[in-house]
Amino acid sequence: MKQKAFVAAAVTAVLYCVAGCEAQTKQQATPDVEVRDLTVREEIEIGRAEERLVKTCMEEKGHRYWELPVPGVDERKAGRYVTDDVRWARKHGYGRGFEERSEEIRRTDPTTVYQNKLRPPERAAFNRALDGDYQDRLRVELPGGTGTVDAPRGGCANEARAKLYGDSEAWFVTRKTIEGILPLYGRDLMEDARLKKPLAEWARCMKEAGRPFTDPGRLRRNRMVVTDGMPSAEAHEFDRTLAVLDATCARKTSLAEIMRALETSYREKALQRYERERDDYRTMRLRALREAEDVLS
Repeated sequence: MKQKAFVAAAVTAVLYCVAGCEAQTKQQATPDVEVRDLTVREEIEIGRAEERLVKTCMEEKGHRYWELPVPGVDERKAGRYVTDDVRWARKHGYGRGFEERSEEIRRTDPTTVYQNKLRPPERAAFNRALDGDYQDRLRVELPGGTGTVDAPRGGCANEARAKLYGDSEAWFVTRKTIEGILPLYGRDLMEDARLKKPLAEWARCMKEAGRPFTDPGRLRRNRMVVTDGMPSAEAHEFDRTLAVLDATCARKTSLAEIMRALETSYREKALQRYERERDDYRTMRLRALREAEDVLS
């Protein structure tokens, strides 16, 4: 029963080496063109360029727009099911500071404040200029028939992506396909027998330290309950203390390392069914990186 609860809570929280790992797996599409994954810093550069392009486009259409800050390297590590990065845990706990920063940005974002002051017809025009026509939507089915996602066509957001990736609609379909394969292997990963020993060792390590949790998912749910309503500073301190212990046990028992290796293996196997889409994904992202360098220069 405990193992089933562990699996159910963890399947949707496996956030390891998907798009954005520092590892750069290489493969040759042609003799002179290298196709590889991007680093996190390169992804951030593309994100900054996209915001710059959206701002330029909106201003050309007569609207005001302020670039949104792009999440940094440390921020993108928040939300993982388990981590053995003790330095990160000591500094950020479980990422509460990033959550508070995101909420502050949502509340004070100049573009949102400006948009909310517009009259309804002006606001509607602003939204069409930014996001496109909500009545004309592009729809793609996720891998394994797990559902569909859609997005409006047109607008400055799509114009920016077209500039970066070459074709905004092809990018949307490819990205949702490659970044949506977790349901194909997530449950098998979390039920893998090779996790049983390191998970038990992690639980024993936590129990010996006075924190008797059977798995990292249960710990994280409990942490949210305990810190709910705490003053911010007190909650931060609670998080940092618990996260350091959590990460120390994950490092000592190799739980996080084993999960990363298993996730990579499962993901690579799942991607074999989508080789063409994966090549397209990598190629378009490398194109976006080249364009981003020009935009930001």
